[in-house]
Amino acid sequence: MKTFRKLLSEHHYNSQQSLIDALAEHGFCDISQAKVSRMLSKVGAIKVRNKKNVMVYQLPNELNTPKTKQSINSMVLKITHNQFHIVVKTIIGGGSVIARILDTMEESLGVLATIADDNTVLVIPSSVEKIDQILHNIIEQLEISEYH
Repeated sequence: MKTFRKLLSEHHYNSQQSLIDALAEHGFCDISQAKVSRMLSKVGAIKVRNKKNVMVYQLPNELNTPKTKQSINSMVLKITHNQFHIVVKTIIGGGSVIARILDTMEESLGVLATIADDNTVLVIPSSVEKIDQILHNIIEQLEISEYH
């Protein structure tokens, strides 16, 4: 895992195959695409646009967890639910960060799982009967003062 993190922090990879090739160059020859996918998830890597406008894998800085209320408030645009799922809309690039925060607190918040893309987090509650309380827990955890 140390070599994997080092590769991600020192180079820019735009595909899992390019990561497999780089790992092979460092003596890790039997790494599958599925293994690379799990490793990316484990280290919290996300795909972001670099200065050349190419999507590349990047390690989050300190797990990309914002440290202040203002940072989180500026990332979350809207939180809603439909009695079954909670949807958090974020600024572009904020989905993975917010999902990471919620995943670290999942049991205490009442979150079963999250699925994130670039600007949206789908939150699956542990109980739909308690969805209003779970929504409140998320708003409180993220310290969001205003939501739609």
